[in-house]
Amino acid sequence: MEFRLSTIVSFYRKYRPQKLAEVIGQEHVCRTFRNALQRSALAHAYLFSGSRGTGKTSMARIIARALNCENISKEGEPCNECSVCHDALTGRLIDLIEIDAASNRGIDEIRELKEKIIFAPSRAKVKIYIIDEVHMLTKEAFNALLKTLEEPPDHAYFILATTEAHRVPETILSRCQRFDFHRISIDEITDHLLVISEKENIVSSKEALRLIANQAAGGMRDALGMLEQLGAGGEVTVEAVAKNLGLTRPATVEEFMFAILFRKLLVALKIIDGLVREGVNLIQFNKNVLVKLREQMLQKIAENKISEAKSTLAIINEFMRAGEDLKTAIIPQLPLEIAVILVCGEKITTQPIAVGQKVKKEFSFSSQSVQQKSSPDSVGVSSQVEKEELKKSVSSQDSNAISFTFVKKVFPQVLEKLKTASLKLALKECSVLRTEDSVLTLGVGSDFLLERLSTAEAKNELTEVFSMVLDSSIQVSLERAEIKLAPAAPADTSSPKLTKEPSKKKNLVEAASDLFEEGW
Repeated sequence: MEFRLSTIVSFYRKYRPQKLAEVIGQEHVCRTFRNALQRSALAHAYLFSGSRGTGKTSMARIIARALNCENISKEGEPCNECSVCHDALTGRLIDLIEIDAASNRGIDEIRELKEKIIFAPSRAKVKIYIIDEVHMLTKEAFNALLKTLEEPPDHAYFILATTEAHRVPETILSRCQRFDFHRISIDEITDHLLVISEKENIVSSKEALRLIANQAAGGMRDALGMLEQLGAGGEVTVEAVAKNLGLTRPATVEEFMFAILFRKLLVALKIIDGLVREGVNLIQFNKNVLVKLREQMLQKIAENKISEAKSTLAIINEFMRAGEDLKTAIIPQLPLEIAVILVCGEKITTQPIAVGQKVKKEFSFSSQSVQQKSSPDSVGVSSQVEKEELKKSVSSQDSNAISFTFVKKVFPQVLEKLKTASLKLALKECSVLRTEDSVLTLGVGSDFLLERLSTAEAKNELTEVFSMVLDSSIQVSLERAEIKLAPAAPADTSSPKLTKEPSKKKNLVEAASDLFEEGW
């Protein structure tokens, strides 16, 4: 019995665009070439530049077929059915010459090109030379190519492609019409992956595909490769994408964002420690944090909150520096830990050391240390409102009414039952403003938190947990308010790891070290 393996075509080849209308994210290039093909007014040399996977080579092949197509459409599209198009698609058209400059970069290859270019095309209307990664050519090869680009035969066209246009000599650039290919947007990649998932019967969620698109960094080829890899292993979920690509779960990034923006030093250090234990790619994690911080900064600029945008920019600078240090760090997590300590409000200075002097590390902390927030058992309240509420009976005449005092009492239970870690951190920065009948109004101390808590998912979880703990059907309302949190409650000695705060007799570095020794 004879067994045969079926030919498997990779997604990026199987779904390569075959017409201008199928090219994604490069409408500015497609529009120009449609007009040029309709008017038969193409230049003899083009340079396509852009990052990998953005469609440069695919576009070059489409144009090559359109120039030679026997039944080109009115819109300038190749038919992909005539004999010339068929031969071009199957790689058998000898008048379409593709050269990989990465492996054929010497002067001999260009001399051979010059010798053959003078001959008329064998079968097609014109000869097309596609030189990929053209920046890899040697100086001598570029010089040999230059004369041909200056005076090409009427039947010859050149399309040069590169990911590094700055390495192409100015003499070559000046003789080509240049098109810059943009990175494909995350939305466009996500939508395309959804279509392919349906065609390939891959069960996937849009959130997971968006995570893949984000990792592809604007390159469709990389995105298709990741989808093919993950689809072969089963259902494509957010967890599967994070695990297979060594990424951090979005919830963890969100929790870390809350920790650094609200000066939760020990929480942020604990998250980093957990990432190291899980084997997460810290460089990629740092990139994800920078993406979120950039979004935050741009939002503040759009809202004309320049001072807050500058504060976020200062945080971005620390994590950009950490990103560079992560590449060569002896202790993998150390650059991130340093960035967190600096961002969370500590100003560390090192005394200058003279040559020959004994090395001595001295850390001096600014008077504005990490803001000590209240513990979960302590909720910031207005004393006047609290006095008024205390005058009321805990049990109201209205069975649907909720007591301010009772809400304050059960607040720690609410925090414990919340499932979303970032939501827990956010709620710790809020206070109970008032209780009216079945409406519980929470005061939110910043626009950033108000935006996060106002999402449908966050409000649904808050309403569900508050209703369960209070044993009453309630509605959670949110308001922007200046929050003055009550003093922190004494630590509970029965569970030191959950409540331990830095001792006043120790600096924060020593306190953090103690917590890690205890297994935080």
